[in-house]
Amino acid sequence: MQQNNFSTPEDSLKWSDTLPGTPWQKWSSALLYLASIALGNIFVILFGIGTLTLADAFNPEKVYLTITFPLGALWIGLTFSFRDFVQRYWSHQKCWIWMAAAAVITYFWNKDVALASMLAFIGSETVDWLVFYFMKNRQLKSRVIVSNIISCPLDSLIFVPLAFGVPWYSDAVWGQAVVKYVCSLFALPLIPALSWFLGKK
Repeated sequence: MQQNNFSTPEDSLKWSDTLPGTPWQKWSSALLYLASIALGNIFVILFGIGTLTLADAFNPEKVYLTITFPLGALWIGLTFSFRDFVQRYWSHQKCWIWMAAAAVITYFWNKDVALASMLAFIGSETVDWLVFYFMKNRQLKSRVIVSNIISCPLDSLIFVPLAFGVPWYSDAVWGQAVVKYVCSLFALPLIPALSWFLGKK
């Protein structure tokens, strides 16, 4: 029989579980999560799809890397970081409430982006639920890593074609998935800072 090897309270969290938290921790994490989703969607609406090109400074015609992606993806590192705290203090189930609120806000800007964002969230959270269910005896870190590996490309496959009307094999789809992975890695150092901030009151 496989044994549980949980080293922190977060590791033992199930889909509907929460950690004890103060009102400050609950509401500040939720509002930061809501703001990051809304800002990401607004960036998509205002700036659309962009292309980042890495070229030789002395020979601009020599291009090392070109990646195309919706510019709202740049916020995803913050969104994933804030989502981690919302899941701790509100549960995975109640993340849906805040995503729905962000979709409503986005709807007043652009209904297509709002719908795409909500459907992409449903897809990625379904993956998250399945990972937490089938890996319930594993530590939280392992569950989060596996979930992100699967949900990042799935989210992009749903969101980008619906929001921009491009085919699933478009450079923007896979470019967003890559940017999401990179931004999530860059956001990892924010976790201790956010833990400190949310623990201030």
